[in-house]
Amino acid sequence: MPRIWRCAVAIGLLLSVTTTARQPAPRPAGSLVIQSVASPGLKGNLLGDAAERNAAVYLPPSYNTTPSRRYPTLYLLHGYLSNLQVWGTRDGAPGYQGMQLAPTLDALIAGGLPELIVVAPNARNAYFGSFYANSPVTGAWEDFIVRDLVAWVDANFRTMTSAESRGIAGHSMGGYGAIMLAMKHPDVFAALYALSPCCVGMEGDLSAENPAWAVAQKISSRDQLQPRPRSPQDFYVTAMVAMAAALSPNPAKPPMYVDLPFEERDGAIAANEPARASWRAKMPLYLVDEYAANLRKLRGIALDYGALEEFSHIQLTTRAFSGELARRAISHRFEIYPDGNHENRIRQRLETRVFPFFAEVLRGQ
Repeated sequence: MPRIWRCAVAIGLLLSVTTTARQPAPRPAGSLVIQSVASPGLKGNLLGDAAERNAAVYLPPSYNTTPSRRYPTLYLLHGYLSNLQVWGTRDGAPGYQGMQLAPTLDALIAGGLPELIVVAPNARNAYFGSFYANSPVTGAWEDFIVRDLVAWVDANFRTMTSAESRGIAGHSMGGYGAIMLAMKHPDVFAALYALSPCCVGMEGDLSAENPAWAVAQKISSRDQLQPRPRSPQDFYVTAMVAMAAALSPNPAKPPMYVDLPFEERDGAIAANEPARASWRAKMPLYLVDEYAANLRKLRGIALDYGALEEFSHIQLTTRAFSGELARRAISHRFEIYPDGNHENRIRQRLETRVFPFFAEVLRGQ
């Protein structure tokens, strides 16, 4: 090889080594584990749903390299008509606004967010949503989250097992679940964040003013329910039946096994007791006095909805719930954020509000 060529090759190798040396080291990445969790309380439910449920578990970047370390845990509950994939828990299937749970959390942690474990269970059932409530029709979903899932996570992963290191959050149906489970079980969850929570109270489009109650009253087969509603009425009818299966179940009334809180009588929508009372007995807005002591035990409470929220009961009852907390001097955060409808800014809210909130209020190692 001529001398000039040898020099050129040597210079090229030197530049290559120099360029490689200047490249930043790859960022450590977390991992996502999806496993099936058994729940005795879901066995024998009248809808025929499986008693084993998938749950996605995000493990932060240092989990596999620091075996002595333990982590706070956040439970993330999805909304009605969806499942755990709405958070981006499956490769090639992005969640809200393109998010993928693991890369999203990796990026936040690289930016300074304290590491935590995040658990996202699948609570979709034959009626497209469990509402995270115990019911003789749909099964013991509250027990599944509070008892079975938490115990399974603590047994299989290096969590900090005290309540002060465990939080719960959710969107819509999941927001309702987060409020109810935290207010009833402060010994399990020390903080809650409810994004656009549904079903906080029976106002607006969950009152007798909604004509969809008359249509829901006529549902006589699961085939009439709409997993992909084509109109607002289709959605309301399907959701009303699902909510009734959780909030006012009637095992003696096949095939739907529900009593609705309102029914059409003489051409008008009227209250149907005791089903209506059963709904109110399971809605946060009417339970603040009963659970005030529990709510005061929590390390953090946060509520929000977007200024463009489509569901009127979410606007009315989330604001009213905040007012009830304020009247009793129960510390909490409440925000109505601009340009947000029911779903369009969920990823942004998770990144800028939800995950930082729990990093602030949960006790870390």
